[in-house]
Amino acid sequence: MADFSIIASIIGIAGAGFRLSLVLNAVGVEMATADVEIQSIARAVSEYAFILKQLALTLESAKSIATQSAMETAKQIADQSQVVFDDIKEMAELNQKKDDRGHLQSIAVAQRVRWYYKKQRLNYLLGQLESLKLSLSIMLQVLQMGQSIIRSR
Repeated sequence: MADFSIIASIIGIAGAGFRLSLVLNAVGVEMATADVEIQSIARAVSEYAFILKQLALTLESAKSIATQSAMETAKQIADQSQVVFDDIKEMAELNQKKDDRGHLQSIAVAQRVRWYYKKQRLNYLLGQLESLKLSLSIMLQVLQMGQSIIRSR
């Protein structure tokens, strides 16, 4: 039986991923030197958040086949992704200051150098996020296959 607090938590973390993706896209648009990199990170976070949300919706609809163990595993993966989201958000923040119109001011040379060194850590975090995404994808496929088998009986 689906534990709705777990599903709500997973959906909340997916929402945090979508919000992080929007923030990263906004920063990427304002930072001419890192826009492609940041937008790539934003796309990866958005794709991950989408899979996480799909899993939560599938868990909710697959009440009869989703075991408590599957629910707990999904929650653990979601919790790990929240840590990755927090790390990415922290690393992507470049002490951004806004002007009177709300636009980001130009990025100082020192901040660009810091960004260069942070990219190595971000690549690691993106790899970790990809690993979590693959785990979620497998879980999602198994649940969807179980639902199909039950419907075909």
